[in-house]
Amino acid sequence: MSNDVIARLAAANPAPTDAPLNLPHPARVRPRRVAVAVALAVAVAIPATAFAGKFSDLLGISNDGTTVSTSSVLPGETKLDAALQELKVSGTMQSLGTLNGVAFYATRNADGDFCLAENGPAGKGFGCDFDADGFPSAERQAFTFPVFDHLQGVAADGVATVQALAADGSVIDSTPVVDNLFASATDLPIGAAAAIRTLDAAGNVTATQRLPR
Repeated sequence: MSNDVIARLAAANPAPTDAPLNLPHPARVRPRRVAVAVALAVAVAIPATAFAGKFSDLLGISNDGTTVSTSSVLPGETKLDAALQELKVSGTMQSLGTLNGVAFYATRNADGDFCLAENGPAGKGFGCDFDADGFPSAERQAFTFPVFDHLQGVAADGVATVQALAADGSVIDSTPVVDNLFASATDLPIGAAAAIRTLDAAGNVTATQRLPR
């Protein structure tokens, strides 16, 4: 992704800056590259015909959703059309459903990166995960937009609960996962979450991942 795109996205939605993170067990907490999350952005996705097989195979989660036109995902938001085209997304997305008023849409771009759009009370957003071991993987079991003031996003199969952690490792929010989706109604100060932790149905921690700052 070019510096020009990064500059445009950052200008549209500047990220908060806080003190360095101080999380417990740093060896177990893997920093993640920034997933481009933009409030009030237009989301577009790669055409379904570019991939063979089930959409669950495409997305890597059991919730394969329903194919919808990109124009129905975040209608009327044209500010970052050029930037999103440069992120190699176009065509259709998979509507994964609505939870607590938040509508979720997902796809993979032309490079195979997982991309997510959200439309809900906390705002509208679009982002892609550019890590080589990106969502879903053993170390990346939740995808969320830290710029929002709610814990919401998509979780990997087997994840029953997603928690938001403060910089000192304390739990500041926790929400259940329904059909791979999570959306807490709890308001959080923007930037308060330093990491997210995922747990299985038995309460075992499956992954902890640092959020971009």
